[in-house]
Amino acid sequence: MATATDIITYIGVPLAVLGVLPIFYTFINSFFTLRNVKRSLRRCGLEATTRGSFLAGFVEVSLPRFTITPLERTEDEFWTENTTPSPLKGGTWTIFHWNRLITGHAMQRVQYSSDLTVPQAEVDLEELYEFLLDRGAVPDVKGIHMLRVSGLWTPAGTSLMLSPDSEQTALRMSMPDDSDGVLSLALQWKPEWNKRNCSSLPPSWIRLEFPATTSNNVECRSDRDVEKLTNNTSTSANGHEAKEHRNQHPDAPPPPSYSPSPTSLRFRLTSSSTHPFVQFRSPTYELRHEPVWGAPVPSLDDTRPTTTWLAPLSLTFGLSSHCPTTFLTLPTILHNLSRSSSIPCGILVLAQLLSPNDAPEWESPEPPKRNHLDTHERFITQQQAIARERLLPEAQQQQAARLRQSEELSAMGTRMRKEKRERVEREERREREAINSTKLQMDLVITAALGFLEGEGLVADAANESDNATRDHKDPNLTAVERLLVGIYRAEVGIDAEENQWAVEACEMLDRWRDWVERGGMTKEDLRAILRDRHAFCWAAVAMGLVTKVIGEERTDGGGLLNDVRECLRVWKKVRLG
Repeated sequence: MATATDIITYIGVPLAVLGVLPIFYTFINSFFTLRNVKRSLRRCGLEATTRGSFLAGFVEVSLPRFTITPLERTEDEFWTENTTPSPLKGGTWTIFHWNRLITGHAMQRVQYSSDLTVPQAEVDLEELYEFLLDRGAVPDVKGIHMLRVSGLWTPAGTSLMLSPDSEQTALRMSMPDDSDGVLSLALQWKPEWNKRNCSSLPPSWIRLEFPATTSNNVECRSDRDVEKLTNNTSTSANGHEAKEHRNQHPDAPPPPSYSPSPTSLRFRLTSSSTHPFVQFRSPTYELRHEPVWGAPVPSLDDTRPTTTWLAPLSLTFGLSSHCPTTFLTLPTILHNLSRSSSIPCGILVLAQLLSPNDAPEWESPEPPKRNHLDTHERFITQQQAIARERLLPEAQQQQAARLRQSEELSAMGTRMRKEKRERVEREERREREAINSTKLQMDLVITAALGFLEGEGLVADAANESDNATRDHKDPNLTAVERLLVGIYRAEVGIDAEENQWAVEACEMLDRWRDWVERGGMTKEDLRAILRDRHAFCWAAVAMGLVTKVIGEERTDGGGLLNDVRECLRVWKKVRLG
């Protein structure tokens, strides 16, 4: 018979061991979980406070919560990825390098290392959008429109920005784990998407190509000289050769310093609450699209007539060139001009920019001319008077001849005054009819203006002088506006003022264009100004043609992507990135 000792020994002890095993399991699991959590944090480069409650079976982790901002684009880390990004949930923001600021801590209790998450970082949505644009990401039209319409109810996984090849997602909506009513986003980036560098244009910046044959107060060198400069001619070897040359030829003049003419100009367009108008800022010369930081850039002169048009036309040029100028809008003056930007066909005919055969009927027919009949009648009358004079005595004959000649001179003066009055009336009638004639579509006006400029060798020269690789994607209208902007800028800063006087005259014509739109129509003075300076009118016409095209595209799609992005940036100032 089993005793109490036997029962305790063979039954009680195993039961006690089985009861302690869960405690041992919890202790061992917590130990390994704590070790894995520390290893994961160390591998991700995250500093955290960890504490393991071995008997309770969980690990407490206190992770810092960051507010991040992009680095300066001149830093090398701006264009590279983090070599140790966090593979943990919520750590997609660690793909890139950021300026970090600890704004709090998040406490987590995890039982397994796979439950660990990285707190989402807070970032300004506008700065994030600009950063990804600068890295080459492309906005997703459908995703951004859905975000504008649905807000926080936008499904997780909705793409907001695409990779540079527009095939994969770079920024998407994520699950709002601890966002508390704040937009939650997630990043994705691959090394093969890195195709931009510091020399690439940042958002809201525009580049203008300079014609190669014009100077910029520096000597224009050949391509070989530019190649020497770009390959760092001031190396030690070149310095040694120059020193030997001076030693062998002490009387020789010093070699000229290389100062190649800038090939392009980059500048930034800004606007603010204090300055609602688009402003021209930070102009920087470039040599083959590389910034020339040492080249002095003259300051703009606000007293010149070109000041009003430089920034608005530059913004129009940027929008038509698909530059990322998302945060800027065209000023009201351009919207008003685009509503009445077309030109009557009669004015183009009078300016000899359009053939009368290519224009609609606009001029009333002239009355039939009777010049040959009147001349014949005067000749018959004169011959009859001469015949009658021959029948008179000699004294009366001379008196009759003098009287006839006096009457003929008086009649000739009357005829000339009448013809002059009719000619003036006819010219005034043609001017009135031209001003009130049928307005042409802006495309036809642009074609006529471009044809005149190309015939004068202005647009063609500008298109052929610069690097063709940079102009393959530009249409003639865009090229002409770029040439106009270069002329306006040089006139603005006082470079080759006489050579660029045509740009000032074009701006004055744009001022006149604005005035007749505000008045509701042209006057005879406007027409005569066009006839006096057809070149300025044609430059103004190509500029207004581009404005009409850009604003027309915005009206067609209701603003489309630009309005969606602006509205999202207005509503969502701060977002959580993870």
